[in-house]
Amino acid sequence: MENQDKRQASAGADEHLIEVWGDTVKLSQLGIAALLGIILTMAFYLVGNNIFSQMENIEASLAKGYALLTGILGCFLSAAISAKFFKPKRIIEEHAESADIAEILAFGGTTVEEEAQALATLDPKVIAEMEDLELYALLALIPEGAPNYKPEYKEKAARAAEGSGQV
Repeated sequence: MENQDKRQASAGADEHLIEVWGDTVKLSQLGIAALLGIILTMAFYLVGNNIFSQMENIEASLAKGYALLTGILGCFLSAAISAKFFKPKRIIEEHAESADIAEILAFGGTTVEEEAQALATLDPKVIAEMEDLELYALLALIPEGAPNYKPEYKEKAARAAEGSGQV
C-alpha cells in the first residue's frame, strides 16, 4: 500500500494509476494500448484474409490460418509500439535493510534460515547473476563452509548498508 501511495504521489495528481497483473499503469495509456491492439490486430487480420483468400493456389482453410497469423503479427506490432511509447510507472528501490530482507522473505513464504540453506546450494550461475545485481544483503546469508560462501559478501553488504545510511 505504501509503494502504491509513493507511485501515485510521484506520478502527479492528474494521472489515474491502476494496478494490472501486479504492474502499475496509467489508465488512459492502458486504454490507448488496448485500442491500438484491437485496431492493428483486426486490420492485419482483415488485410491478410483479403490477400490470402484471393490466392487461387491456397485452400480456404489454409488462407484463414495465414490470415490469423497475420493478425497475430499485428498484435505483436501493437505491443512493440505500446512498449516504446508508454514507459513503465513502477518505482524500483535498489537498497534494502537487513531487517527488510527478513520481512521480504516472510512475505514470500520462507524464513531467513531456509533462504540461507537454499543459497548455500544454489547454482553458481545464479549466484553470479545475483553478484551482478549487487544483491549482497541476500548473498551475505550464505553460511560459512557452504560451496557458495565468500567472505566478501558480508563486507559488501555492510558497505552498501553504510552507504545508504541504513546501519
